[in-house]
Amino acid sequence: MAGGQTTAASPERKQQITSLVSQVFTRLEAIFPRTWSSAFPSADLLTLARRELAQELARWPALPTRHVVERAMSELKRGGNTWPPTIPVLVSLLAPKPEDFGMPSVGEAWREAVGHAHEPRRHRWSHEAVRLAGQSVGWWDLTHTTAQSQWPRLEKRFGREYSALVNRVMAGEDLTPRQLLEHDGSRTRAELAERAGREAAQQRAEASGLPHAMNADQGLRSLRAALKGA
Repeated sequence: MAGGQTTAASPERKQQITSLVSQVFTRLEAIFPRTWSSAFPSADLLTLARRELAQELARWPALPTRHVVERAMSELKRGGNTWPPTIPVLVSLLAPKPEDFGMPSVGEAWREAVGHAHEPRRHRWSHEAVRLAGQSVGWWDLTHTTAQSQWPRLEKRFGREYSALVNRVMAGEDLTPRQLLEHDGSRTRAELAERAGREAAQQRAEASGLPHAMNADQGLRSLRAALKGA
């Protein structure tokens, strides 16, 4: 979730990363005293491991908090391993999760979006990012897609949108109730117009009291009737 493109770090952030890496490796040495020297038999290997972790942390929009570090160390203690973790394992343990920022997990967010796509304006969203991600995918698609083969594509698209929003929150950005600019910027005018038309038609259908769950033929006939009477 915390991955991203590497950007030039400020001196302050570099110092924070250096301090965090030092803290993590000090804790690891205390947790694995018997195998530490075997895992890192030379200073060069230890320096290389520290550098790899620092490079990964530099890519993250937000550094792990003390709570996240403590959670990672606790998981290592409970894991029963006698050797220090590899850098990839350590990175996965230290990676901030949406829950650390008061946000639902990707799976929870997806289920919420699907469950309330028919009433996005009335539902009290657990987090603005969930609503924005659902809106980016399209409420029409989430309520009218009947082909089972299309749902994995929609879920993957939602996950991508939501992850981008989570990273923005982790970076300290305050989300506003609007669609991702990056998402709209990648659409043509025709695509934006088509989506706007779909959502307007859906709102008219809802205002006419049409059911939310119907097959494609029923939906098409009902929408035509609703639009004709509008």
